[in-house]
Amino acid sequence: MPPNVYLGGWRVPDWVVWYASYGTEGLSGPELRQRRTLNVISVLIPISGSSYAGLYLLVDAQGLWPAAVAVSLFSLFLFWPKIAARNEFAAMFYGAGVAITVQTSLVLLLGPDSGLHLFFLSIPVISVICFGTERVWLLLGLATICAAIMAFAEISLSGPAAFIQVDDSFLRLLQISAFVLVTGFVTLGVYVGFLHADIAERSLEAEYARSEELLYSLLPREIAGRLKADPNKTIADSLSNVAIIFADIANFTPMSAKLDPKEVVTLLNNVFTEFDNLADRHQLEKIKTIGDAYMVAAGMPNACADPAHRAAEMALDMLDVTLAASTVVPEGFEIRIGLHVGPVVAGVIGNRKLFYDVWGETVNIASRMESHGAPGRVLVTGATRAQLGDGFAFERRGEIEVKGIGLVETSWLVGRQERR
Repeated sequence: MPPNVYLGGWRVPDWVVWYASYGTEGLSGPELRQRRTLNVISVLIPISGSSYAGLYLLVDAQGLWPAAVAVSLFSLFLFWPKIAARNEFAAMFYGAGVAITVQTSLVLLLGPDSGLHLFFLSIPVISVICFGTERVWLLLGLATICAAIMAFAEISLSGPAAFIQVDDSFLRLLQISAFVLVTGFVTLGVYVGFLHADIAERSLEAEYARSEELLYSLLPREIAGRLKADPNKTIADSLSNVAIIFADIANFTPMSAKLDPKEVVTLLNNVFTEFDNLADRHQLEKIKTIGDAYMVAAGMPNACADPAHRAAEMALDMLDVTLAASTVVPEGFEIRIGLHVGPVVAGVIGNRKLFYDVWGETVNIASRMESHGAPGRVLVTGATRAQLGDGFAFERRGEIEVKGIGLVETSWLVGRQERR
């Protein structure tokens, strides 16, 4: 059973929904919309033709039966969806052929005073609505044929066929109905064209907005703006005072082995999402996550006066977030955090999957602070402690050997210092 479809509060009958959906399997986007429109039109045209046939027979069955027979041939459009489902190119020729043949016959029978030749204006319009604008030369050819027949009717035909006897008043009625219906067809075609253009423009704007948000989720807004302004320019900045935080979940590998994969991903997502919120609150720039490791920086891409203070505040808040999140894990978990302040180089690397990264000795030392740290604690360097001053409480750990650097003075950041 097809799903219920409502139009202006009115429930569309199931058979109409089924017929409109015939041959649409595997189609999407404009192709799906065009095929559904074709299916609907393939019913409306025979209904219109039957109405005209009934009118002709009602007015003068003996004199107008040839016109009634001719207009009844519009029922051939009932086969249009089946042909389109097999070959769209053949369906285009079939529809145009039936329409031109039947309409030409009617014009020859009833003459130009009936106004029926005006219906040739609707044939290219319907073709565009049902098949799109890709086949430009075919559409131009179809429009040329229709225009030529209209010109022939106006120039060469003077009235109905000799064996057709019809009152002028009836011809005037046909002419008025032709004006109304053709105007309706053309208006509908223009409306549909502008509607599709509007939908496409709105979709393009939405896609652009999504791509912008995706770009800004990968790169800082300032960096993204510079990259868009000059995509070929290398972005590399030297920053003299940046605070780097590295955080890593202690004993994550054995802990994750005891959890369901979905639980592991959910846990990391919840924790890192809270870290992201903290970064926004304290105005730090998230650099990356690698597995269960999280890296964030203060003082970049725009320099600030207090990068160490911002980073220290976030580091302490990260401990609180982790403590709250650890209650969902039976064994609980803690993070190690390392923090160092100093000069760095930052920039964008690659032209696919763009990545804003940071390099330098400061980064290496911050990473070593994390690896030399302890679960549930924040290890900072002497340089960081000096910048933080009296606003925070520390416990001296002493000097530790850092590979490639030598001895580095370190302290535990234990909390905020109460002001007296």
